[in-house]
Amino acid sequence: MTARLPLLTLSVLSAAAGWAGAGEPVSPLPGSDGTAPAAQSRWRFGAGYAPMLGLKTEFSGLGQFHSAFSPQALGGGTNYTYDNGFVHVDSSNNLGGKTWNWGYDANSQYHAAGSGSIDYSLTNSLADGRVSEDSAARQGFECYAYLDMGAVTLPALKDLGASWGFRGGIHYTRVNADNGNLVAAGVTTLSDSFDLGGTLPPLAPFSGSFGGPGPLINDAPSRLLATGGQALVVGSRALDVDLTTFNLGAYLEVPLTRKLSVMLEAGFSAAIAAGTYDFNSATSIAGLGTQQSSGHDASTSVLPGVYVGLDGIYQLNQSWAIQAAARYQYMHDYSLSSNGSSAALSFNSAFVLSIGVRYSF
Repeated sequence: MTARLPLLTLSVLSAAAGWAGAGEPVSPLPGSDGTAPAAQSRWRFGAGYAPMLGLKTEFSGLGQFHSAFSPQALGGGTNYTYDNGFVHVDSSNNLGGKTWNWGYDANSQYHAAGSGSIDYSLTNSLADGRVSEDSAARQGFECYAYLDMGAVTLPALKDLGASWGFRGGIHYTRVNADNGNLVAAGVTTLSDSFDLGGTLPPLAPFSGSFGGPGPLINDAPSRLLATGGQALVVGSRALDVDLTTFNLGAYLEVPLTRKLSVMLEAGFSAAIAAGTYDFNSATSIAGLGTQQSSGHDASTSVLPGVYVGLDGIYQLNQSWAIQAAARYQYMHDYSLSSNGSSAALSFNSAFVLSIGVRYSF
């Protein structure tokens, strides 16, 4: 009897302990180390292949051609020299407003109307040749990070499970714009006409002398300045730019399914553009020959801008996701110039297309 009492007592205590513990909350399942799993971080990081397209480069200031001679003020007693002849002061000091110290290159310069005249000209290009180069998609890469700020409080978005946060990123691409197209530039021509006073000129080419004597021509011309004709420009132009762009903005992410979501993002940009511009040109004007010009320039500039993008995100598991994006990337133009010619890289239609992976922890 006395041996059964301890066994009964032990049974009652065990049952009481089990009944008391029945109302206790169940402890979370421990991990492999016996601790509860940690909360997920608010940070997400990603990287991907991100080509840039829609870039446009404009080369301008092409077609430099300068006459070797400068125009002189109108009036007698002056030495005039032209691309196709001359009218200079003679040994008589242009007695009677006429000189025999003159010459011309082509019979086409003679006009028989009235008392006859010889026309001379000075021709220069306007150096207004320009050509554009639309760059193909340039290879690029980017890294980015997101900081989740939690659920959106607006009712319409909150019901969709939308969240928002901040985004920062860095993108790199190298832009090579090369062009070798034939370019046309405008031409300006100064024409001076000297009256022969009825004298029939010798056949061209003709060249009088200071001492003379010889056929006389008036020493004071009438003048006309006209724009017309073309200079043809051949050569090469090359703009090479290393472009590193920093983005900082905000995002709104809206789930579509358990694994698929879309994201809107927008913010500000600042790009560091380090580049060089080189050109070589040969400008030709019919009857006057060809002139060479070249230049080189290099500089580093900061280009402010803005961006807006649309992303699609497919969640592979709790940590990894695939992310694709299209981002409009506007920035100020980047330009270089040398020896009268310029190259300007425009971002008015620039887009970054990105495909990469994102990691959450």
